[in-house]
Amino acid sequence: MARKILLVVAALSVVSLTGCGTTGTSQGASLGLVVGGLADGWEGAATGALVGGGLGYLSDSAADKKAAREQAEREQKALEQARITQNPTTAYRPEPINSLTGSTWRAISLVSDTVPPGRYASVVVTFQTNSKVTTLAITPDGDAETWVETYRVVDDVLILSGKENGKSYVVNAKFSVADGQMVVVAEGLRVVLEEVEESA
Repeated sequence: MARKILLVVAALSVVSLTGCGTTGTSQGASLGLVVGGLADGWEGAATGALVGGGLGYLSDSAADKKAAREQAEREQKALEQARITQNPTTAYRPEPINSLTGSTWRAISLVSDTVPPGRYASVVVTFQTNSKVTTLAITPDGDAETWVETYRVVDDVLILSGKENGKSYVVNAKFSVADGQMVVVAEGLRVVLEEVEESA
């Protein structure tokens, strides 16, 4: 266990020296993959890539970089605790990290430079407890498209990161929530969503 902790600290040190930014996330994940793989085989490589890649963060914000690094450490801890038990009733359940954690939203308006009007009949977005956001889009023909991205919330900014066509990206979108509706605005995108309440 001490060896794994040292690997995580070493990987974080390497990542903090190289920086993470928009393209640095993939560089950090690559470095973490190499460091983890050399130290502890396949499991170490996966752990190193997770820690090295970390999460997207606001550009030029040292405090947010620290918060992203701390969240990556929490995810690593959750992964280690999840390996301890196969019983879902005793599995580690992190506390909600932000106001969106555990919520589900349905798009009621989507205006985008890249998505033509009428492309989707339904879009549902779920903010999971593991820092992932899942988007399920249904076309008018009934075909389903799904995306999974990493997300974080810093003040009124929703930070989405992931990979598309083999390239890493980070999107900083302004958002606001009022009266069961959320408005998300980014460059070339404006989405209005309504919260989907859980049925008892």
